[in-house]
Amino acid sequence: MNLLRKPLLWILLGMAVLCSCSEDEPEQDDTKHIMPEMMVIFSPDGLGDGCYNDQILRGIELMLNEHEQDVNIMFITPNDLEDVAFLTQYWLETLDEPSDEEGNIPRKLLILASSEYADIARGLLGDTQLDINRSILAFEAQDNGDETEQIRTFDFSMYGASWLAGRTAQLLGCQKPLVLLGNGDNATTFDGRDGFVDGFKLAAGENATVDVGAIAMDWRGYGMPTETYQKMYEYDGKYDFIYSISGGSNMGIYRYLREFPECGIYTAGMDIDQSPYSTLIVGSMVKRIDLVLHDYLLNWYNKVEVPRYQHFGMESGYIDWQIADRYSKELKEQVDALRQEAIKKEKEHANDQK
Repeated sequence: MNLLRKPLLWILLGMAVLCSCSEDEPEQDDTKHIMPEMMVIFSPDGLGDGCYNDQILRGIELMLNEHEQDVNIMFITPNDLEDVAFLTQYWLETLDEPSDEEGNIPRKLLILASSEYADIARGLLGDTQLDINRSILAFEAQDNGDETEQIRTFDFSMYGASWLAGRTAQLLGCQKPLVLLGNGDNATTFDGRDGFVDGFKLAAGENATVDVGAIAMDWRGYGMPTETYQKMYEYDGKYDFIYSISGGSNMGIYRYLREFPECGIYTAGMDIDQSPYSTLIVGSMVKRIDLVLHDYLLNWYNKVEVPRYQHFGMESGYIDWQIADRYSKELKEQVDALRQEAIKKEKEHANDQK
């Protein structure tokens, strides 16, 4: 790949390297000490999204606060998947650096912080050999079944938390919910769709209907808040609960509900507790991506191998359905009473998918 065809990214990479160095760091002899390096490629929403990407940054900060030695970090927000491919190829082509005078190999970690990126890395890896010193971590990527897989991946089961969200919608008396996917072709979100539908129908009856839609059929559907806001005019009066697994596009829903709270459409927060955005956010599917990343980075820093693939459901404590504080104690108690059933249903669903 011709690395000169993206001059702007070269500038961004240079800025990222400069910004990653601590101002208080004393001058060192680089021949005797090579700091570990991390390149973090965020999803297109980037830092400041108030949820997923900011949680990633928090996880990195938690790790850095626990040891004294600095790590060189490059934070990059791509414009599109072509940028991701370019940056991944750049990282792979800069792995073969010489060891220092003490024989230490430069340690490098590439963090691909979107479920859309794993297949890009798999396609570019070729004959490159990864190990504890040269690692790739891909977020929310499903297991490809290859036991020789070198890329480390993890994902969340959204089924159990979404099942509770569906039960919550029924407990609120909702009759016509919509599951809205950001990318209708992204299989990593299908368990969230299925969980909500199954939870709602179990309580409301098999004759109940849940519509399923998508903002787009590719990664762009996660960054379209304006278009989603405009779609809300169509949804208003048609649906009474919108369960949207759509990343940054959800902000369009929250904006509409703030401006037109009388519409009475309930919705859900994603990734973090987003109930402050609207009084109609009845609960949030909370993913502790910060803790997952913190735990992985500590292992990486201490050269501890981790499984090539990890799957986290409700039982792990890394993902849950959380009712907003403004809602009644009775509703919270009703949902809490269903939590063990949700875990059981999640395990049954996982077995059915094998």
